[in-house]
Amino acid sequence: MHDYMKAFPWSACFSLLLLLAAAPATALHAQATKIFVASFGNDGNDGSRGSPKRNFQAAHDAVAAGGQIVVLDTAGFGALNITKSMSVTVPPGVNGFVSVTGINNAVTINASASATVSLRGLILEGGGGSGTSSHGILGSNVGHLVVEDCVVRNFDYGIDLDQSTDGFLQVHRGSVRGCTVAVLLQVENQANLRGIVTDCLIENNYEGLGVASGVGASATLTASRCVLSGNNVALSPFGSSAIVYADDCRAQGNTKVLNISDGLAYTLNNNSFTANGGSDNFTGSVPAH
Repeated sequence: MHDYMKAFPWSACFSLLLLLAAAPATALHAQATKIFVASFGNDGNDGSRGSPKRNFQAAHDAVAAGGQIVVLDTAGFGALNITKSMSVTVPPGVNGFVSVTGINNAVTINASASATVSLRGLILEGGGGSGTSSHGILGSNVGHLVVEDCVVRNFDYGIDLDQSTDGFLQVHRGSVRGCTVAVLLQVENQANLRGIVTDCLIENNYEGLGVASGVGASATLTASRCVLSGNNVALSPFGSSAIVYADDCRAQGNTKVLNISDGLAYTLNNNSFTANGGSDNFTGSVPAH
C-alpha cells in the first residue's frame, strides 16, 4: 500500500458516511416550492398533488420561503401562522375555509419587513365581534400583504395591518362583514404604512375603513370603487398623519360616513353618498384621475 493511502483518514470518512446514512431524508432535500392541501389529505404526506396535506399550518411548515400553498377541494383547513414570504391560493369554484372561535385569529403574519404574503380566495369566519380581539388577518411584521377575493366575517378586526415597520396592504375584491373594524392600518415608531382597498364590499361593521397613526408615523389608505353599506362609521382617520382617500366609492345606509379625529379625509369628487347620517365633512378634495 502506498504511503499516501496509509495516511488517508479512512476511519473519519467511514464515520461521515454512516452519519449521512442515518440523517433524516428531509435534511438532504430542499423544501418544495408548492404544497397542496385537500379534505382527503394527511399532514404526514409530502404535500405533492397526489399526496396532499390536510391543514394549512402543516403545509406552511413544509413549503419553501416564497412558495405556494394550493387548495384542491372545498374544506376547512385550520388557522394559519405565517412566518415567511409565501402565498395561499384557492382556485375559483373551490372554498377554502378557516373558522375560529373566541379570541383566536384565522391568519397571523409575523414574518419580516421584506416579506411578501399573498392570500387569495379564502373564507375566514370568526366567532364574534367586539371585545374578542380576534382577527381575520393580522399582519404584525410584513412588507407587502395582498388579500384578493377573500371573504372575512364576524371578527373584532377583519383585516388589520398593525406594525412599527413600513408596509403596504392591498385588498382587492371580496368582502368584510360583521366586524368591529373591517380594515385597519395602525402604525407607530416613525414607520409608513400604505393601503389600497379596491372593488370591495364593506358591510355591517361598526367601523368600515380605519387608519391610525402614532407620533412621527404616517398611514394612508385609499378606498377605490368600494361599496360601504350599513356601517356605523364608513371611514375613520385617527392621528395627524392618518389620511383616507375616497375614490369612486358608494356609501349608503351608514350611520355616519366620516369620523375624523385629527386625521384627514379627502374625496376625489366622484363618489356617491346616499341615505347616510352624520355631519362630518371631508377635509378637502383632490382631482379624480
